[in-house]
Amino acid sequence: MQPSQVELNPGSGFPLQVAARELARVPARDARAVLLSDCVHNAGPDPRPFAARLPRLDVLLDTSGEQDTDLARELARLGRGRLRRIRAYTDVAPALSAIFAC
Repeated sequence: MQPSQVELNPGSGFPLQVAARELARVPARDARAVLLSDCVHNAGPDPRPFAARLPRLDVLLDTSGEQDTDLARELARLGRGRLRRIRAYTDVAPALSAIFAC
């Protein structure tokens, strides 16, 4: 995976806060967020409460380097979603197909 141009700490909860704001305008049955992250929580507030506020959160865990599998699993559970592991960019499309199939 290539590092992003903008550094966000998905473990901080900030992207999940943004997702919650955006999804507030969508009917709950259609509202879903997908987080692609290593889920390493290295700064900011605990992301678990933010995940729990989302209608659905699916987590694509980047396993190409350091990762926190336990936090990723918990975020997906709290967000009533699924966890898929991503080793390379070629894993993203099949993972998205799998999570949107249910």
